[in-house]
Amino acid sequence: MLSKIKAIEKPIVYIVDSDHKLLCSLSKKLVQHDVIVEVFSSAEEFLNTKFRSRAACLIIEVNLPNMGGIELLEHINNLGVRLPTFILSSSSDISKAVRAMQAEAIDFIEKPFIENTLIEKVLGVIKKL
Repeated sequence: MLSKIKAIEKPIVYIVDSDHKLLCSLSKKLVQHDVIVEVFSSAEEFLNTKFRSRAACLIIEVNLPNMGGIELLEHINNLGVRLPTFILSSSSDISKAVRAMQAEAIDFIEKPFIENTLIEKVLGVIKKL
């Protein structure tokens, strides 16, 4: 019975970004693909939540208030949590891109970006689960 319940559970995508419009837009598009989306406006808010086993991936903005996005990724890696992570950035800062990849981000995406491309990448990660 438990395996049937797990089979119908929807994957969760966490989004950590202080841009409310982006959070709403990405959430709406992902929900249309039968994905649960949990949004957070800061790293601290995200860290105060309990990671769920159905977590499929994480989308983080580089420039968050207080703790930045790359620091957040490094922190959760140090906790032993491994989630496929997309890093979003408002600038093409090569040093940040390198640091994000060293922290095992699967992609560093510069804003503005085509939302459908990011959605396709997220769905690709979910299909591999």
